[in-house]
Amino acid sequence: MTGSRIGPRRGARSWRAGLACAAAGLCIAPAVAAADVFNGRIAFSSVRSDPQARSFDIFSMNADGSGVRQLTTNPRRDRQPAWSPGGRHIVYSIDKPDSEINFEVARMTADGTGHRRLTTTAERQASSQPAWLPNGRGILFRRSGPTSRTTSIWQMGPLGQRPALRFSPAQPALYPSWSPDMRRVLYTGIMSPTGDTDRGIFTLDADGGRPRTLFDVPGAFDSAPAWSPDGRRIAFESTANVDGANPEGDMEIWVMNADGSAPRQLTSNAAHDEGPAWSPDGRLIAYTSGPDDSNGEIHVMTAAGRHVRRLTHSPGADESPDWQAIPAPRSDRRCGDVTLTARRVRDARSAGKGLTCLQTRGLARAWATGGRPRSVRGYTATVANFGGLERVQLRRRDGDGRRLVVFLHRR
Repeated sequence: MTGSRIGPRRGARSWRAGLACAAAGLCIAPAVAAADVFNGRIAFSSVRSDPQARSFDIFSMNADGSGVRQLTTNPRRDRQPAWSPGGRHIVYSIDKPDSEINFEVARMTADGTGHRRLTTTAERQASSQPAWLPNGRGILFRRSGPTSRTTSIWQMGPLGQRPALRFSPAQPALYPSWSPDMRRVLYTGIMSPTGDTDRGIFTLDADGGRPRTLFDVPGAFDSAPAWSPDGRRIAFESTANVDGANPEGDMEIWVMNADGSAPRQLTSNAAHDEGPAWSPDGRLIAYTSGPDDSNGEIHVMTAAGRHVRRLTHSPGADESPDWQAIPAPRSDRRCGDVTLTARRVRDARSAGKGLTCLQTRGLARAWATGGRPRSVRGYTATVANFGGLERVQLRRRDGDGRRLVVFLHRR
């Protein structure tokens, strides 16, 4: 199936074979990378502050839906948030100032301060759908003109420096993003000759060559692709009805290997499911689900499409989730959450000789209940703020070498 256009014209046999092996559990699933990161907060756009005017703002929340914070208060529309690789900044789309149409790209800190406009696009043109480079040294974004046919992929520095055309695919491009190893660019292409009714999912090499079709069901809306953190899988949305698995023809969440093989439909319901975003550890997927594309809530499920949980409850639209990755030092053991009345300590980890999970949780509990001291039981505390979450590191060096305890703390 790799590099083919899926549907009645080509690839039907390999398509059905891929679905069969997935259904039977025989496909070899790529291993989840043991990334040294924490699953941080989820940023999303919402009309909850003004549902009647449908004025979108950017919000963030904990991974369980608690602790919602409003990060922008623009009277118009702020949408499409994307976390920086280090978890300290967000880029997003804003309405073009002094214009009734089109967009620009802006950025802010994780706690909603330091708002800064990054692009100044010519009249009747727009910059939108930003995505960070995996190394954090730049931003990829969509540049569009008066019609959907005049779109291309641009790149600029992290503060908007040196914006320049990077790729001009054969198809008008949306939702561009670099692979984690920065060897390929993933994007959605508009396939319909007029309008925007048929989309497919494609990649290009870093030099712009070797275009590949990963997923394209003729007539279907295949869109919003997202790399897994290890770069081995891609989640996306599609209205495709393959072998009767989507009789409503509505939007569902899919996942496939990075070369387009073994596509699998994860959701199957009468709801409108869109905009998948991977958790930093690659185990979960956040997405929007609702009755239509104007009303939805943020949900989360496993990467296998199980254990669905609804995170938000508000009128109108909560959409475009993106998951914050908080860097973590290497650890030897992961000891889970710490039981406290307010459940403030998450994902305690430790490294070093002699530390058990019981001791790890005890040190985390002592720090959290002790008023956030600079040291606890001989361990020096270092705290870093990530906008609603603190990364706490307790370090100690003694005759047995270095010992480390690290965890997330909800402020």
